[in-house]
Amino acid sequence: MSSDARPTRPVHIPNRGDLRRKAVNYKKGLDLKLDDTLRAKMEALVQSSANAFLDESAEHIKDLRERVSAMQTSEPEARRLLVEDVREQAFQIKGMGGVFGYPLLTEFAKSLHDFLKTIDGDLDELQQEIVSIHIDTLYVVIAHKIAGSGGMLEAQLRASLKAAVEKAKGKD
Repeated sequence: MSSDARPTRPVHIPNRGDLRRKAVNYKKGLDLKLDDTLRAKMEALVQSSANAFLDESAEHIKDLRERVSAMQTSEPEARRLLVEDVREQAFQIKGMGGVFGYPLLTEFAKSLHDFLKTIDGDLDELQQEIVSIHIDTLYVVIAHKIAGSGGMLEAQLRASLKAAVEKAKGKD
């Protein structure tokens, strides 16, 4: 840009209100008064979705648990793919746990996901043990349907997982 050129001024484009026109019940307004029947249907749908999420997650976690247990006998490429799969499953659970009222599940899945993000390739014995403990922890939260942030036992578990992850990081 030459020294003679003037800086370009931002152009203000007025809002045409397109989003407002596309909103639900634009002409009549948004009716947030739900009758008891509709509210019950919505709550049942959310509960059904939460149960389906827990059931699917439990199946995925059982599968991961078995595959991680057999990891040492696998080929290097299969182990690398397994690490990617565990990381992806942890990411999915992390995202959905909070949606359905399981923040503890989200927290443990985030811990596992973040731990696996630091690993490039194969797991050593300590790392594999940390992954196994995370997977077992996720399974316990799901099996016991521990909603909310848990109690003292869960807080101790959180601290133990964090210490194990830090130990593995410090080993490098």
